Amino acid sequence: DLGIESSTDAALWTGISSGATGAMLFISSPLWGALSDRFGRKTMLLRAYAGATVTITLQALVQNVWQLVALRALQGAFVGTIPAATALVAAGTPPRRMAYALGLVQMAVFTSQTVGPVVGGVMAEAFGFRLTFAVGGLMYVVSFVLCWLFVKEDFRRPGPDEVRPSYMENLRAVMRVPSMLLLISVMFLVSSAAVFVRPVVPLVVEGFTDSGVETKSGLVFAAVALTSAIAAVGAGRIAVRTGYKNALAVATLGAGVAYVPVAVANSLSPLMALMAAVGIFSGAMIPMVNALIGASAPEGKHGSAFGLVGSANALSFAIAPLLGGVTAQQLGIHAGFPIVGGMLIAVSG
Repeated sequence: DLGIESSTDAALWTGISSGATGAMLFISSPLWGALSDRFGRKTMLLRAYAGATVTITLQALVQNVWQLVALRALQGAFVGTIPAATALVAAGTPPRRMAYALGLVQMAVFTSQTVGPVVGGVMAEAFGFRLTFAVGGLMYVVSFVLCWLFVKEDFRRPGPDEVRPSYMENLRAVMRVPSMLLLISVMFLVSSAAVFVRPVVPLVVEGFTDSGVETKSGLVFAAVALTSAIAAVGAGRIAVRTGYKNALAVATLGAGVAYVPVAVANSLSPLMALMAAVGIFSGAMIPMVNALIGASAPEGKHGSAFGLVGSANALSFAIAPLLGGVTAQQLGIHAGFPIVGGMLIAVSG
C-alpha cells in the first residue's frame, strides 16, 4: 500500500517505525508520569487513550511510509497507556494488595499481547491493514469511555494557594529513594530478557520444521503468554505471605534456570513445554518489580515512578531485540537462551 516492494525494505521500515515509537516513548514517559502526579493519574490515562485513538486511527489514512513513521513517533510521544494504568492502580491500592492488583494489570497485558497480534493478523489478511488500524482506534475509544465512566480516583489537586511541585522536583523526589534506581534497573533487565530471545524463536522453529513456521511460532508465544498471565495473578497472592523481594528473587532465579534448557529443544512440543515453564516464572517478575516500585515510591509520586519505569521498558524494547539478533548471528540461534538464563540467575542474587 505504501510503495515498499521488497521484503528487506519492509523489514527495514518496520524497524524504523518501531524504533520511532520506542524512542519517543522513552523520552515522553517521565514527563507524562510527573504530570499525572500534578493533575491526576486518571486524567493522564484518559489522555493516553485519546492520543492512541487519534494516532492509530490516522495510520489508516497514510499515503506514504514517512507519514506512517511520523504517526508512529507521535504514538510513542502521546500514548503510554500501560505506565499510566499501572500508576493509577498502584496509587489507589493498599500496599498489602498491590502485587495482586498489579498482577491483574500484567495479566491483561500478557493476554492482549497474545490475542491482539492473532486477531490483527486475521483482520489484516481478510480486510486489509487500513481497516485494522481503524478498528484499533475504535477500541481505544471504547477504553476511553469505560475509563471515564467507571474508573474512580481519589485524587486531590493542590489548591490555588498551594505550591505544585515541578516536573523535575517530582522526578528528583522519586530518584532520592535509595532503592529506586536499582529497582528500575532490575525492571530494565527482566523486560529485556523476553524480547532478547523473541526474534530467534521463529528461527529455532524453522530449524526443525518445513512448514507452518508462523503458526508454530505463534503457539510457542501463546504458551508463554498463557502461563505468564496465570503466574502474574497467582504470584501476587503468594507474595503477600513471602514478601515481594523474596517472591521476585525466586521468580527471577526460576526463569533463569528455565531458560537454559530451551537451547536444546529440537521439536515443537519440548520447545512449547520449556517456554511455558519460563512463563510460569517470568510472568511473576514484572508484577513483583512493579509492586516494589509502587511500595517504595514517595506518597503522591507514583506517576513519576512508573513514568521512569515506562522509559526503562521502552529502552529494553529498543535495545534487547537488536542484541538478541547480533548474538544469534555471531554465536548461533540457540545461544541467547543460556545467556538470558545466566543474566537472570545473576540478577536474582
